Amino acid sequence: MKEIQKISITDMAAESIKELITSGKYIPGQKLPTEASFCQMLGVSRTSIREALRVLQALGFVTIKPGKGTFVSQQELPLKSGSNWYDTEDAKFSDFMEVRFAIEPLAVRLSVKRATPKEVADLAEIHQSFLNANKTHDMAKLIMLDELFHTKIMSYTKNPLLININKQLLNCFRVYRGESFTSDQVYNNAVQPHGRILQCFYRKDPENAVLEMQKHLEITDSDMKRIHKKHTKLKSSLDIADEP
Repeated sequence: MKEIQKISITDMAAESIKELITSGKYIPGQKLPTEASFCQMLGVSRTSIREALRVLQALGFVTIKPGKGTFVSQQELPLKSGSNWYDTEDAKFSDFMEVRFAIEPLAVRLSVKRATPKEVADLAEIHQSFLNANKTHDMAKLIMLDELFHTKIMSYTKNPLLININKQLLNCFRVYRGESFTSDQVYNNAVQPHGRILQCFYRKDPENAVLEMQKHLEITDSDMKRIHKKHTKLKSSLDIADEP
């Protein structure tokens, strides 16, 4: 069980560091923070950070230079190749949610049928970490674990087309997940839905898993629309205050 958790946290750390690179925070050739800095930033062990950096090196995102540190790869990032299959500049939050409503219920139906006991245990470890992060209000970790929970479910479908579509969606949906930093209620509202979905894996109950995923997405959609509306009102009031 501990080994499964270790792999999950490594995946989480790798995804977080990759996002810092692909978002442009660190540019090609730039030296990344030390392992100790990443440990403090992400709240994970040094071993997990080291393994995450090795994974990113294998994927071509970073170059590890012994004695010098880790640097963002100078070559074109893997994320850029083949990632322009739709125009993300015109995509709105509602567009992303419509796609999630279409593919995630399908994904959870397939995953409940196909997931191995080890994969279900892996999902349970992620959920437990999510519960712990919710108790401490660790919003950065909550966002990473929420994404990891849904990504793992998608991977358990064993369907490469669904997995690839989800990867493309995630890369662009992160901007909306980032908005959730303003409200811990969004992730508090995900605790019970995640738990109910996990129980469907234990029971091998794909039909109820679909229903629980749909309910979860409806809550997420409602929460994010509420946050967006609040941001819009705040921006409008600030714009008015700035007028001469």
